[in-house]
Amino acid sequence: MNHACVMIAATLMLAACDARQGENTNAVAAETDSAPPVGATAPIPATDLLVKRETAELDFLWRAPPELAEAPALLAALREQALASAEEMQASAVEDMKLRPDDAPKISHFFVQDWTVAADTPALLNVRADISMYTGGAHPNHGFAVKYWDKIERREVSFSDLFTDWTAAQKLLSPAYCTALDAERVSRRGAIENGMFDDCPPLGDQPVAIVSWPGQDISGFRVLLAPYVAGPYAEGDFEIDVPMTDALRALIKPQYLKAK
Repeated sequence: MNHACVMIAATLMLAACDARQGENTNAVAAETDSAPPVGATAPIPATDLLVKRETAELDFLWRAPPELAEAPALLAALREQALASAEEMQASAVEDMKLRPDDAPKISHFFVQDWTVAADTPALLNVRADISMYTGGAHPNHGFAVKYWDKIERREVSFSDLFTDWTAAQKLLSPAYCTALDAERVSRRGAIENGMFDDCPPLGDQPVAIVSWPGQDISGFRVLLAPYVAGPYAEGDFEIDVPMTDALRALIKPQYLKAK
């Protein structure tokens, strides 16, 4: 089994300029006139949403959605990790090429991490990443990552942080998730037989995204399972939806539910 989970991101860059002392008053006035309203998000350069490297050994692509302008600290961290990962993966790809026999094909490595908005509610921004890569093994691999940003407190939170009682929430989420996973396995295999992929991977170990329609609060959850987690590589990914229930809603912290 080859699991790869790569988390990626970077630093936003700021520029400052000095004006002559005689121009300070005009400069400050101009800045005040052009400043965005309180609570507005400043635009971010398109280049901050993209990290792209193309060499003979590696094709590397990292993308982020513009909605991450609402979470500048998170965007900065993700981009910093992306830049660091690009350097590390380039060095690894070069080393892999050196170790291959002279008569072996020199297949270049690749890495794509595409962050998209899973849910954008009044209180939360939830982004998910689909990750595809080839690092010299028998075949490419795939994975997922999720991030949550609390818009009110302006900080990153975890999935478990959405609930007043995570233990109680797991007791409600896990049976529904495992039942839905087995139903999807049956649809793909015809039957579930005893073996390596007949168990239910623990919910707490998996990336989980919010399900939400635009303008609404949390309406459900989506458990993201990469190849080899819930099934063999040939079965691909599993994305298992768990619907919202009244009992689950009662356990979500009030600040994360849209005001009625």
